[in-house]
Amino acid sequence: MELKNVIFDFGGIIVDLDKQAVIDAFGRLGFDVRPHVGRYVQSGVFAALETGRMSAEEFCDEVRRTSGHAMSDEEICRAWNCMLTGIPVRRLQFVRSLRPRFHTYMLSNTNPIHWDYSCHVLLADAGLRMEGCFERIFLSYQLHLAKPDPAIFGTVLAEAGLRPEETLFVDDSAENCRIAAASGLQVFHSCCPEDWMDFIGKEMLK
Repeated sequence: MELKNVIFDFGGIIVDLDKQAVIDAFGRLGFDVRPHVGRYVQSGVFAALETGRMSAEEFCDEVRRTSGHAMSDEEICRAWNCMLTGIPVRRLQFVRSLRPRFHTYMLSNTNPIHWDYSCHVLLADAGLRMEGCFERIFLSYQLHLAKPDPAIFGTVLAEAGLRPEETLFVDDSAENCRIAAASGLQVFHSCCPEDWMDFIGKEMLK
């Protein structure tokens, strides 16, 4: 069946990530986040922020309590944002170029601190807005669900009115792709930066 829709992940697909940078940044503040911070899935206070069970203010309070260190909100947010190293504008330009032929969406496990930083700092000089590249944007902290929970895929398909067999899901997590495929979506597992651009260009834009 012909593909009509593409759902893009954010981290590792649109924005570049550096897990070690955030570990190092929190380490300098005296907080070992290694048990909680992963590339694809977070745990503890970070998971609570990502699924909207905790506000940014509550997150900062809990980081201070857990670490036992008197860090400012600004220091905590700056350390957490070290995870995000940049958004190459060509990626968003490529997504936007698809819109005459495909409906484009984003589905991201993210949090209000990272999202605000991405939209208002990383894209500040790019002349682009996320909303101009995607028809709808689905964020874990707003949905109160996170990948790879099958429920998040069902929610997105239902809210956007998409047929899974007509929809390609692009993600850099093999587990997220596995669950998406089990939900009936077509999938592309991105294994290196921008390989998804090559795939879409060769397979969908013929």
